[in-house]
Amino acid sequence: MAEISKDSKYEFTVTYPQIVDFKDNITSMNLFNKIVESKMEALLDTFRVWMKDRETPTEMTGVGSYYEAGDSVFYASNKIISIQFYEGYYFAGAAHPNNSSFSINYDLVNNKELTLDNILTAGWEKKLSEICIKSLREQKNFPPGTEDDWIERGAGPEKKNFEVFNVTKEGILVTFVTYQVGSYAEGPSEVFIPYPEIKDIIKKDSMLKDFIRTFK
Repeated sequence: MAEISKDSKYEFTVTYPQIVDFKDNITSMNLFNKIVESKMEALLDTFRVWMKDRETPTEMTGVGSYYEAGDSVFYASNKIISIQFYEGYYFAGAAHPNNSSFSINYDLVNNKELTLDNILTAGWEKKLSEICIKSLREQKNFPPGTEDDWIERGAGPEKKNFEVFNVTKEGILVTFVTYQVGSYAEGPSEVFIPYPEIKDIIKKDSMLKDFIRTFK
């Protein structure tokens, strides 16, 4: 999906996956494809609104502002598909570009997006926060006992801090977007959590049950 404004004020480009030839479940295929396409259209509508009243500096003629997003499929089966989208955007005249991420984890059996509440037991925020804070401190080489407000806040036990996650065959990948647990220069951070590490909080009847069997 791509669009360049008539006055060359901005350029918008996104790529996104679509399921094809899913003959065993055409309904799920069509619903998933529509959901993803609708999200991309919503991104374009939002960007148009952002750009509507924004003035491009005279020294930045042409395509001064842009939004782009690309997708990575972390897992795909006839039951679950997990995708992460990396966003990059720039508003003409700003000091630097910015970036972010969002994810879609889709249950092709029940035709709905998966959240961590769907696959983990109540109170999962505390366990994931402990794991992620420990990992992030190690990644940044913080001495034991050292606290960092950025990490404590951005990876604290709140659901909003774990909105960007991906289901994989071996575990859950949590992505902390730029500025969430560190500076712009540090960029996004990731913590991979193997299923055995959180086996006690995985719902036994969740969409992860097939993965659980592999490490019993």
